[in-house]
Amino acid sequence: MQVNGTGFGWILVDNNRYNHDIIILANGKIRNRYEDFKGDSHSLSIEEAKKVIMGGAETIVVGTGQSGVLSIPDETIQFLTKQKIKLIAEKTPDAIKIFNSLTGKKSALFHTTC
Repeated sequence: MQVNGTGFGWILVDNNRYNHDIIILANGKIRNRYEDFKGDSHSLSIEEAKKVIMGGAETIVVGTGQSGVLSIPDETIQFLTKQKIKLIAEKTPDAIKIFNSLTGKKSALFHTTC
């Protein structure tokens, strides 16, 4: 799987364009972030983090948006630490590069706007 690029409101994965935020699960399945979504689109809640790490991810990459607006509350960081999940959070264009370079069981959430 290769994340090819992003711009405001879109992301390209294996040359397929998604016009919304996405979650990439450890098994490679891509989900619309807003499917069964509850909460604030500019924050990563514990509930949402649980969805992202499904399937045994060891690392979670969070693309915080084109300008880095998405935040990760302390309680979510603590939850992931307790689960022994490595968290990498960067602006979405940088997060894509990191995601593509990682090996092992990884998952991601990419916020495509702000």
